[in-house]
Amino acid sequence: MAVATAASIKTQVLAGTYPENTLNDDNVFDYAQFVTRRRYPSCEIVTTQPQSTIETKKSTEKIVAFEISYYDKNLGLRTDDVATQKSVEDVILAQMESMVLQDHKITFESKTWNRQSIQRDGGHPAYMVSTLKITVREITKSTMTLDGVLAIQQIDGVNAAITFDCFDTTIDEGFRQISEQIAENPNGKLVGVHYPGGFSGTFMTNIVVKAADIGSATQDLNNLITLNGNGFQKVIKLQYTDKTNIASPDTITEVVYINATSLQRLYRFNDNTIFRLLGQLTKPSTISS
Repeated sequence: MAVATAASIKTQVLAGTYPENTLNDDNVFDYAQFVTRRRYPSCEIVTTQPQSTIETKKSTEKIVAFEISYYDKNLGLRTDDVATQKSVEDVILAQMESMVLQDHKITFESKTWNRQSIQRDGGHPAYMVSTLKITVREITKSTMTLDGVLAIQQIDGVNAAITFDCFDTTIDEGFRQISEQIAENPNGKLVGVHYPGGFSGTFMTNIVVKAADIGSATQDLNNLITLNGNGFQKVIKLQYTDKTNIASPDTITEVVYINATSLQRLYRFNDNTIFRLLGQLTKPSTISS
């Protein structure tokens, strides 16, 4: 993130053309003046939020914020005072609009003016202050460790060897339950007796996919949801390895066999695409550590 600074913003502000007796090289500062020594008119540029970071498993968000304050005495000319103040605001805003505050990955930029007329005390002249608040936010791919690794090992019995980083993986499996009520039950009258039904299970994960992973070979993503030559869904053997545990065991591995039912393309960020793979388990999975 190419971060702008108060000094670089000062240079940009000074490049503008302002009304007479307003801003010049002698009264634009890249720091806050002492209140009792403040010049009128003058301009202060301060960094109100140094570069800060919020990181999740999906993305890294970097935020930086500045304030540009223009001060001028309130001469009691009312309309003329406001008109001059507005003219200076317009030039400063135009200079900021033409400045590259961050690099091309910027995702949010806010510039908001606030204007006040202030009378601090009876011994201090009234003045107006216009403050331009600038907030810049950039979002890039996260550098944090994702939840796990997903390896596609077989597609319809044909060996495959492609691996993806993945996150938010869910495996849900078990046997359906059949309940039958009987008159006599040691647990109580008309209390149901439960029998196992058929096996069922679902699988879902979000995988980080690069363009090189998408091809036409048997093991590539294009074939995950296509039908085989007999018109049936292909059986896919997956190995999921969880790598976020901090206690023993440090990894948990599951081998699952699924019929892929859906491959959702969610969105792109940077050079990667997030695909959500959903499927039905064809048999119980095995867990190891």
